[in-house]
Amino acid sequence: MNRRSLIFVIIALISVFLVACGGTAAEPTEVPATSTPAPTSTPAIGIITESPDMDFEAFLAQIPEADVECFTAKLGEDRMKALALGEIELNDDEESSIQGCFSNEFVVGFLAGQIQQELGTFSGSSAACAASLLDDIQPGVLTELMIGDDDDASPEAQLAIQGFTECLTQVELAALAASNADDENTSSSDEPQRYSSPDEQCMIADLGNSFADGYGELLGGGLLLGFSNAIDSCGIEMSVEEMIAKIEDTERKYTVADLEAIGFKKSKTYDVDGLDEASSAHYGFYGSAPYNRLEYEARFYFSHEAAKSAGVEFANEATGAGASLYKDDQRWQEGLSERRRCDSNGGHHVGRCGFPKYFDYVIAGNMVLMCQGKETLESLSACADLLAVIE
Repeated sequence: MNRRSLIFVIIALISVFLVACGGTAAEPTEVPATSTPAPTSTPAIGIITESPDMDFEAFLAQIPEADVECFTAKLGEDRMKALALGEIELNDDEESSIQGCFSNEFVVGFLAGQIQQELGTFSGSSAACAASLLDDIQPGVLTELMIGDDDDASPEAQLAIQGFTECLTQVELAALAASNADDENTSSSDEPQRYSSPDEQCMIADLGNSFADGYGELLGGGLLLGFSNAIDSCGIEMSVEEMIAKIEDTERKYTVADLEAIGFKKSKTYDVDGLDEASSAHYGFYGSAPYNRLEYEARFYFSHEAAKSAGVEFANEATGAGASLYKDDQRWQEGLSERRRCDSNGGHHVGRCGFPKYFDYVIAGNMVLMCQGKETLESLSACADLLAVIE
């Protein structure tokens, strides 16, 4: 769903109503012909607040039924879900075919949901006004704001959005402006917002920029002393000695039972068909505190050599700064939804869920252990915490 046109139109229109000094909203001077006074009846719009990547079924339940039926008919259930989760991009024919699937009710409900995400509520009077506004908008007028290119919106669409903004309170208007300003800052790039802690920056200063991109393969290649020295010089608390001992013990053969013995909570066992030379793979949680557990994926191979060759190749596809966790970019797609991280400024914007949940990994014996984190150091610290307690 291309929302950049929608973003720019809304920001431009909202700027008309916001006074530059102090950011307060000016009183609207005239209600356009498409807008009607707020009725006193119960509002009829459906506010879309659910995130497809968090609860896809709940997200579908908030979309108008006719829209869901249209998407399903045009794309099929699997491809519709993949689109909502940001796993695919539509080809030109598909994009053209679903243009009629975005109803005006969908778009208005989506905008109302943006406001509710920001404020925690959307006023009944505004919802009622927006519902009555829909009666005066021709079907499909707002479709162009959800899909298509970045050309200027049509006069009809601009007038409809202006009518919607005039339904809002000053607080809601400011919240919508803030929500879409955040979106504008990120929508033009497919890159996640890179997280870099002071400790990470210190490690980069000692080890070079390669550390910021993921260091698991280099650790497996023997750069352990430099890593240990950098941890020490940066004053970072990490179970580095225990982790290095596990990495250096190349003859050790692990199984998932070794992890479960120290409190690893196995959630899923994956089908390893397509994960070359792997014997098993598992997803689960570990943490010393029951309510502060991190996520891990452990892949077991028939030998250390297999883990260092095929294991590294597949792990590199799913971790690090250059990883793209979309189906088209992954050879092994089992467990892909658990492997992805969404980066959406706390909102529920579609199409930003292709970033790695496990930024880095370590190779210990026959095991490739991928560990949750937004940066190299955070992931390796999580790996170290788990490896330190394995007997």
